[in-house]
Amino acid sequence: MLDIRIPIAALFIVVGVLLVGYGLAVPTSVDVPVNGNTYTFNLNRDWGAMILLFGIFMGALVKMDKAKPSK
Repeated sequence: MLDIRIPIAALFIVVGVLLVGYGLAVPTSVDVPVNGNTYTFNLNRDWGAMILLFGIFMGALVKMDKAKPSK
């Protein structure tokens, strides 16, 4: 039976790679004013990296569960 974490991990990894790639290829930035300072973020790259890390985390959970001996 297919573990639901496998397609979820694959989906998040693919979307994360696409967003990071787009963020690096088309550098559009958002300026956020905070307490008189302006911070610049590339939202596609930053959120793509977060989504990619979540996908890798889900894949690691699958690997750790399969490494555990079943009774």
